[in-house]
Amino acid sequence: MIKTFDILFILLAFLLLIWGMGKRFRLWRLGKDLAPSGKMGTRIKSLTVEGILHQRILQDFYPGLWHLFLFLGFLIPLLVIIFTQFTFTLPVFLARLISLLLDLIALAAITGTILLLYRRYISRPSRLDNRFEDLAALGLILVILLTGIFMEGLRLSIIGRDAQAWAPLGKALAAILNATGMETSTKSLLAIIVFRVHFLLVLATIAAIPYFKLFHIISSPINMLFRSFQPKGALSFMNLEDEEAESFGTSKIEEFTWKQLMDLDACTRCGRCQDHCPAFLTEKPLTPKKLINDLKDHLSARGPLLIKAKAKKTELEEAVPLVGGVIQEDELWACTTCRSCMEHCPVYVEHVDKIIDMRRYQVLMESKFPEELTQAFKGLETNSNPWGMGRDARADWMRDLDVPVLADIPGEEIDFLFFVGCIRSYDDRNKKVTEAMVRIFHHLGVKFAILGIEEGCCGDPARRVGNEYLFQILAQTNIETFKRYRIKKILTTCPHCFNTLKTEYPQLGFSCEVIHHALFLQQAIQRGKLKFDYALGKRLTYHDPCYLGRYSGIYEPPRDVLKSIPSLHLRELKHSKGDSLCCGAGGGWMWMDEKIGKRINIHRLEDALTVEPEWIATACPFCVTMFDDAIKDKNMEDSLKIWDIAELVEQALFGEKKKPSLPQEP
Repeated sequence: MIKTFDILFILLAFLLLIWGMGKRFRLWRLGKDLAPSGKMGTRIKSLTVEGILHQRILQDFYPGLWHLFLFLGFLIPLLVIIFTQFTFTLPVFLARLISLLLDLIALAAITGTILLLYRRYISRPSRLDNRFEDLAALGLILVILLTGIFMEGLRLSIIGRDAQAWAPLGKALAAILNATGMETSTKSLLAIIVFRVHFLLVLATIAAIPYFKLFHIISSPINMLFRSFQPKGALSFMNLEDEEAESFGTSKIEEFTWKQLMDLDACTRCGRCQDHCPAFLTEKPLTPKKLINDLKDHLSARGPLLIKAKAKKTELEEAVPLVGGVIQEDELWACTTCRSCMEHCPVYVEHVDKIIDMRRYQVLMESKFPEELTQAFKGLETNSNPWGMGRDARADWMRDLDVPVLADIPGEEIDFLFFVGCIRSYDDRNKKVTEAMVRIFHHLGVKFAILGIEEGCCGDPARRVGNEYLFQILAQTNIETFKRYRIKKILTTCPHCFNTLKTEYPQLGFSCEVIHHALFLQQAIQRGKLKFDYALGKRLTYHDPCYLGRYSGIYEPPRDVLKSIPSLHLRELKHSKGDSLCCGAGGGWMWMDEKIGKRINIHRLEDALTVEPEWIATACPFCVTMFDDAIKDKNMEDSLKIWDIAELVEQALFGEKKKPSLPQEP
């Protein structure tokens, strides 16, 4: 009879679990449709590696390890409760092995839970907010684990010797109980009581999962299963010709996709995103963790009302605006789109995409954006560059160089189009990088050409601040030019251009091979075509640009280039590669003024100074500009220089002698 009631309790707990999960799933389904990307096999692999084996969580090793112990330990009571309802016999060796494994995992889980409690409530890292539900979740799991182990100790103490049990912790507890001289009948009664407490706590926890912190046990793995497998740098495509669209961008919680709403429940509030956010680190209003959880709270409040309104076929007015109410404008515009939050999130929450979608509505529908962007938009519209400088001046940098322009060599075969980009065309400091690349091309004897005044902005500055309409105009104009000249390969020195041309132009129907100059130089060196005769003899550190590193996964090529140059002593920064700190120029901040907190470029320069470099190298024009400004701000022009890797290659090739402007023999 007891067993029948136990099964009924188990069924009831799972029914409550499923009912609660269904309520959350209905909230997710309020979002727009989105077809999952990636093959099912790829997604299942992601779930296994990231969700079960904790690969990404273990990047923060010790908390990740404790969480892994806790995760495995949480499964034990559930498995034991289920399997004890059935009668079957296992081979003795297998039974012993399972008992040993369960015992050790339980011990590890108890240790992990205690360490997590210590971390949250004694050492208290600032990124953890430590709500009551966190304490309740950890406390429940700890009590469940302790009662389970105590129950095993009582069982072994009562029956004496169990040939099938290899349970060192259980046997140790049994020895302690035996030493107390407690009567067998008393231990039997105690065992029944402990089992009932353990049993009911497990079932109560299972039933309550959808309603508090432990729901991430379900939502996070599902989020990993359905995470995006699109190129990291590609924002979602917006069909501006959709006649049925009432607005563009996101102004209401239900205008996010179902996957974006799932993200909100997947967040574990671990704060890793916050610890790596340049806006948060420099005292801006934005914290990615808070942004996600504010959206989650809004979904929890508005979602049920939306469901009821849909059932009654009525409209529900927006009581609190998404931007300006739930998310403040200063939060929305503080993001540099560096993607560090997404790179460090253990459960693949997508912060940047949500920010861009909200920016799109603000720009396209409300015309609300930082005033500095007005001039940038005007410049992009009239002269296809954010500064509004004359289009006829786009190729002025090439006056003293032998640079072929495609319009002047109709039909001639070239190895690649050199897409210079706005900042490398107009900015005096960055023109030097463009000139260096041309001299390197001539030295190698490659056949290249530029578009000259026919080149336009790739559109990245417009798209990252939400002006999708302007982005598509700029992109389509370039695409028409590329198609007219039958371009098959493009080389660029700008990671922003590289990402846009490579990952986002295919959304508009144009694809070709796109290469960044870091890869081009690395390949030329590896093939023995670039040999350096001049030693530079400097202490140097390398700054990883966000759009080259986290967006495009290019970390080693620029380092290989620098390591090949004689007497350059490369010192790695503490925050490098995937942990690199943003220079502060992305997400439109190249054209906006930082009025809140510390300037991000100063923060990054101070980080670089910890390795005492004489030179700083990078592979992005935005980063060159931001470091150059920071160096000037600190009056360090005489002791510290910022270089693009192309400039260092040029110096190692030609030294201090007059740099050749005419083609050299390869």
